[in-house]
Amino acid sequence: MKKIISLIGILVGLTTAQAQYVTEALRYSQNFPTLTARSISMGGAFTSLGGDFASTYVNPAGLGLYRKSEFSFTPSLSLAKTTADYIGQDNSDYKYKFAISNFGYVGTYRSNRDKGLVSASYAIGYNRLHNFDNNTIIRGTNENSSYSDYFVEDANNNYLIPDELNFFGARLLYDAWVIDTVDYLDLYESLVPVPIDQYRKISSKGGIGEWTFAFGLNFSDRLYFGMGLGITQLKYEQRVLHSETNYDTYYSFRSFDMNEDLDVEGTGISLKLGLTARITEGLRIGTTLNLPTFYNISEEYYSTVYSVYDDATYYKVPTDNDGQELGAGVFEYKLNTPLKLAAGLSYQIGKVGIITGDVEYINYASIKMRNDDDFNGSFDRQTVDRTNSDIEDIYCAVLNLKLGGEIRLGNFAVRAGGGYYPSPYVTGEMNEDASYTLISSGVGYRTNNFFFDMGFSGIFHKEKYNLYTSNNFNNIASLNQPAYRFLATVGFRF
Repeated sequence: MKKIISLIGILVGLTTAQAQYVTEALRYSQNFPTLTARSISMGGAFTSLGGDFASTYVNPAGLGLYRKSEFSFTPSLSLAKTTADYIGQDNSDYKYKFAISNFGYVGTYRSNRDKGLVSASYAIGYNRLHNFDNNTIIRGTNENSSYSDYFVEDANNNYLIPDELNFFGARLLYDAWVIDTVDYLDLYESLVPVPIDQYRKISSKGGIGEWTFAFGLNFSDRLYFGMGLGITQLKYEQRVLHSETNYDTYYSFRSFDMNEDLDVEGTGISLKLGLTARITEGLRIGTTLNLPTFYNISEEYYSTVYSVYDDATYYKVPTDNDGQELGAGVFEYKLNTPLKLAAGLSYQIGKVGIITGDVEYINYASIKMRNDDDFNGSFDRQTVDRTNSDIEDIYCAVLNLKLGGEIRLGNFAVRAGGGYYPSPYVTGEMNEDASYTLISSGVGYRTNNFFFDMGFSGIFHKEKYNLYTSNNFNNIASLNQPAYRFLATVGFRF
């Protein structure tokens, strides 16, 4: 019983928005930087090491170990693969990405003294902190529900009449005859028969990069101090196609496609402080404090629905209650990532090699979302407050562990490393076991004025993905997501 009611359209969907931003808060806070080939080869365990441009991110005190000025450049190639198991059916997809992992210049001044300030170095450059590039395909025959049921239940639970439906969600399905009212204007049903064949493709791209400005001081070749300022750029694009197809000719409904697009951009600023101490000739300890990154984030959201019946098709874009087409939905907010405290220990075995290990403390429950001044209405404040409450309930503190080693054979070096990153979800959450395991290796060649390093890493991760919740039943896919990265660093010293 389609009727047009002349009321102001209200974007109702607090629960949906809340869940979205809880996920985004972690996505923009959990980084797996590539940096340099040498650092990734040794598992990223560089808190007590130095003389490498990776120190600008890991521990700027490591810049104090430079003895010459240096320019380095690191291109990278990554492969992200996802295998999804949904309702007993497996599907795989992958995506390659070429990127600049880092580049930068380190200028070094030496005082020609053995005591006091022995040297000082400054660094300017770029580090890539995270890649979002990935493709995921989820497919299966659902015997219990349709994606449209999720929108029906949300509308029924909130007693929404058609003009109060979310213009970018349930209203599109209503206009495309995927859902409809029954008996009352605030009571809905799905027009999609079950069982139904479901297909979802999630394509994402973008990343987080940091422009870094840092310096390091060397005191008596025993104590090293460093500080770094990072200007962070965030870009994330996600395209989600959810398609459902009916092959039972008893029903006139054939299929519907819902396309959902999300574009996010952000700029942040962060500060790093670090100390490294040489305890003995071979033993070094290091510690660093990475203060939160303070982001200003802007996002645009858009969606469309296309439905097919035996005798008709419907293509719907977001419109207001007067039928005027709407542009993309826009929202802006602030996000503070958690601070990171790291400590490292390394031992240099003469000129033969190095053994190193790091531990990092990060409390993901301390992530904070804040309102932007221009988006501070009642709905915006409720979204932020409930998102922060969920962040505190869902996420927890973790201790990340990293290990690495290097064996030197004259001008050549062989390296290996690994790391373990526990799940940031509390016990009882669906992804309480969603940890990450890193394995890495690499080789290098160095002279007094030139070096060339190659590094390879594999990150192995499994998690569960809930397509939607309907009738208190989660439609969960199990995702296996290995990612492989190959880096090559070229550097010149002078």
